[in-house]
Amino acid sequence: WVPIIIGCNNFCSYCIVPHTRGREVSREIEDIVAEAEKLVSEGVIELTLLGQNVNSYGRDLYGKTEFAKLLQLLNNLEGLRRIRFTTSHPKDLTDDIIEAIAFGERVCEHIHLPVQSGSSRVLKRMRRTYDRARYLDRVAMIRELVPDCAITTDIIVGFPGETEEDFEQTLSLVEEVRFDGAFTFIFSPRRGTEAATMPDQVPHAVKRERVQRLVDLTQKVARERAQRF
Repeated sequence: WVPIIIGCNNFCSYCIVPHTRGREVSREIEDIVAEAEKLVSEGVIELTLLGQNVNSYGRDLYGKTEFAKLLQLLNNLEGLRRIRFTTSHPKDLTDDIIEAIAFGERVCEHIHLPVQSGSSRVLKRMRRTYDRARYLDRVAMIRELVPDCAITTDIIVGFPGETEEDFEQTLSLVEEVRFDGAFTFIFSPRRGTEAATMPDQVPHAVKRERVQRLVDLTQKVARERAQRF
């Protein structure tokens, strides 16, 4: 496990991380590569790059994101077999990152891409800075360049103001994307976040019923996806 960036610049309305860990701070690319070389020399064969948003890596140091470059450099390490990373933010998943996965023989064909909701209205209230169409556009690019890529996600159920129609849009997005796996969560307010004091809190019984429907669907889709193996 190799941390490459700490903190977060995305102030999602439900998340306390930017308030507790501060803004993004990247490690120097040379330091990361040196650590990876040392680990490989000690027999490590798989690295997982860590960050609240790995796709933003390097922006604070170099004035632009350098995550694709980092993947390419690590892909050249002899003796290393697998490179993984988590987590990606949809708004920062650029074409060059997807290309680094497509053409990097050591980069695993797996992207964890949290969507949180299939409803653009809910995503706006969450301050996720992308909408349903933008998310599906990124998925289409992944499928085009890395056809067999595994895509996993995070989904929050029962965000304040979520209607049955909003939730149905989440279910339809799961059907459309065909996730290989999903971490599903019932919304719970975090003190100090905007969402904790939003009106229209969804009753707990409704959240429980919705999350069960979501779990049933995500597991069904994941089983169907797994049949290709």
